[in-house]
Amino acid sequence: MVTLLFFFSFNGDVKETYEVFSNTKIYEGIDEENTNNIFLFFLNNSIPTLKAAYEEYKGITITGIDDFFSDRLVSLPSKFLEDPLNFFKVTYSGFMDINQGGLYTSGTINDNLPDIKSFSDVPQEEIYFSEEDEYTAEEMKEHESLAETDSENDIKKEDFDVNLPLPDKVNLPKKEPQILIYHSHATESYMPNTASNYHTMTEKYNVVSVGAIMAQVLQDKYGYKVIHDKTYHDKDSYAYSYSNSLVTIKKHVAKYPSIKVILDIHRDAFTAKDDKVKTAKKNDYTITINGKKAAKVMLVIGKKNPNYEELEKFAAYIKKKMDKLYPGLYMRTDRHNTKYNQYFSNYSMLIEVGCMLNTYEEVHYSAELMGNVIGEVLKDLQE
Repeated sequence: MVTLLFFFSFNGDVKETYEVFSNTKIYEGIDEENTNNIFLFFLNNSIPTLKAAYEEYKGITITGIDDFFSDRLVSLPSKFLEDPLNFFKVTYSGFMDINQGGLYTSGTINDNLPDIKSFSDVPQEEIYFSEEDEYTAEEMKEHESLAETDSENDIKKEDFDVNLPLPDKVNLPKKEPQILIYHSHATESYMPNTASNYHTMTEKYNVVSVGAIMAQVLQDKYGYKVIHDKTYHDKDSYAYSYSNSLVTIKKHVAKYPSIKVILDIHRDAFTAKDDKVKTAKKNDYTITINGKKAAKVMLVIGKKNPNYEELEKFAAYIKKKMDKLYPGLYMRTDRHNTKYNQYFSNYSMLIEVGCMLNTYEEVHYSAELMGNVIGEVLKDLQE
């Protein structure tokens, strides 16, 4: 710990991110007989590096360690943390070369832990890369328990306070882009794709195609100017998907301050270990609307956003419009103790269209319906 503090105290002049991350000479001081201290070495050298990069990126000076770690670690997949090296291997390629034989990790205690480097390494039917992995184990259990109870008893719960005020009116300039659609987890896929644990970069089968259809409806039918960013923010590092998509949001909002509506399109996921469970879950996420099968839609709000109350209003209004136009399309609204980058606008929403078991035809139909829903919502709210 003394060494770590010493490094923090005497390296305040590190400013340039690219210099910090390109310094290969940093490894020259490791003694072969001292490799059992690799974690001390990593802490001493990488944490100040990350702190410097984060300060430069955010344009702030971090005064407390809690300020640095609270938002950065909130979205790490919980199953990665059972063996820290699994996370390090995904995030920092240099950890691929570490000989684990002399290191004490949870992997040496529990031999059943998988060695995860990418989507394809995940055991069949296990969802390591999903929205669920951003919740704590307790939250996941509570979420699954509530979902099972609602499904079994067919309970219809009221998601919002009936006295919740309407969203404020919004100014949407006609000559500039008003809507941004993007995907923090762009590789999330639908049936028939099951490869790489239900992830693919083939647009036809992933959530990018859903965003494309919504964008087309909003442009062609409602006349809005939409930016659909197809960046695969989760391609190289799932753990930093939201950090990557944050860069995308900042870029577009800086260029077009006219953007008022920001939509992050996903799909849901869960563990389904046999055909019986799969069939039941698939039915839970599917509805027939106007004689055609559609995937149900969830809304997700981050409770840590300073504009949380406004996001609640927006979500409630979207639900109200869904119920009016397409009864049964709405599934539920989830709220989690994070931000999901929703603080840039009071009209931000994370929308999960179906789950990994829905077919791409079902979700494409839902995308068309949601394009209509958002279009009608904005017609009502536009100044």
